[in-house]
Amino acid sequence: MIEIQPSNYPHAAPLLLSMAHHTVLRTLLAGMTPGYIYTNSSKNPTVAFAQYAQRAFISGTPDPGMAAELRDFILGQVFTNCRRADVPLVRLAASDPAWITILAQALSDHDPILTGYQCYQRGTSGDLPDGTLPEGFTLQAVDAGLLKNDFKGREELLEEMCSERESVDAFLAQSFGITAFKEDALAGWCLSEYNFEDRCEVGIATLPPYQRQGLARAMTRAFLEQARQHGVETVLWHCYASNTPSWKTALSTGFKLVEEQQNLELYLERSINLAVHGNFCFSNKAYSEALVWYQNALDEESPQPWMAWNAACAAAYIGQIDRAFDLLDRALDLGFTDLDHLKQSEHLTPLKSDPRWGGLITRLHQDLPGPHST
Repeated sequence: MIEIQPSNYPHAAPLLLSMAHHTVLRTLLAGMTPGYIYTNSSKNPTVAFAQYAQRAFISGTPDPGMAAELRDFILGQVFTNCRRADVPLVRLAASDPAWITILAQALSDHDPILTGYQCYQRGTSGDLPDGTLPEGFTLQAVDAGLLKNDFKGREELLEEMCSERESVDAFLAQSFGITAFKEDALAGWCLSEYNFEDRCEVGIATLPPYQRQGLARAMTRAFLEQARQHGVETVLWHCYASNTPSWKTALSTGFKLVEEQQNLELYLERSINLAVHGNFCFSNKAYSEALVWYQNALDEESPQPWMAWNAACAAAYIGQIDRAFDLLDRALDLGFTDLDHLKQSEHLTPLKSDPRWGGLITRLHQDLPGPHST
């Protein structure tokens, strides 16, 4: 694959713009989003590949003969681009599902993760959805004035603003959004992404303490009104098919499903890639399978505490009590320190009547500095 310069972007445009529901491709081609575009020919391409941070796209006629070349390209150049952007994975969407099949086979020894992905769309004209703000919450627009304040959750908001923009200043110049607060604590956000002419994408999140109160719906309504004021006529909402709260909110606020596809994800660090496989199995209550993935992750170099914790939870669910305690000890060895989470976790209920539970609490209690130490 050849990296092409902006002067040659028009040659790749017909291929990339065929993926009509990905606004980032429009902003890449327009030079509004910094990224990379590659083709198999600088003048007459039949395949185009685009990347911004973790988001990647391949378009054109699927060609199994390119499998080996694309494998090396992804593990080499695409991973290098991810490191430059300081993102942990690449998430690849394709114009044709046959590309995902070809690349999944080519990368099979790296255990790529195949995920269902959906796109919803609605206009901003006409009646907006009902969205009564729950009692005790307030909404504020995202602007420079808001960011001058010191509030709980400020760093999380700044990180999210930079997740699809190269800086906070770039977000303030090109995007807009709504935040929700409970007193002086950030409760959630609804932010525009990849604004291009009369369309944008949206990123929404409600922080855990404030979920299931109708806040996402209220933020979405306020966001749509704000989008209308900014001249946006079409809003696109992307989410994992497994993210039921997200797509239910989209449907309840008037968005319509316009595309379903399978994406390919690959984490740069193998232990994380294996553990994320475990997370998908765990969320589907396939605890035995999840445990295998977690154990494989723990056998890699530089495992992380959460991998052992999740493995212990999976072991507890399938009645492997001894193994669950061993895995919790491993989590502590790796640096797990959340005493409250350990005590309150419902996943570990089968362990709490075991005499070893008290010893585990004592060990973690003694390892903690400050008010937790004895």
